[in-house]
Amino acid sequence: MIISLRKIGSFIRFIVLFTVLTLFFYYALSLVNQWVAPSDPYRVPVGHAVKAFQPENSMETWVTPRDRLRLYYWYGE
Repeated sequence: MIISLRKIGSFIRFIVLFTVLTLFFYYALSLVNQWVAPSDPYRVPVGHAVKAFQPENSMETWVTPRDRLRLYYWYGE
């Protein structure tokens, strides 16, 4: 069996180039993700925006999980 040094060299070059490009794209997409993602997604909105979900703090308006499930199936959401 003949082992070609040229094929081994080109294979090693391919692996190194593939690894470098993979890491480059990983870090590039990581930077894009940090740029696009909001700094604090749970802050209270300002201006005319409204928060879609307001947790209920009072025990009077508290709904049991059974009632919530029943309403979920009733409305079909």
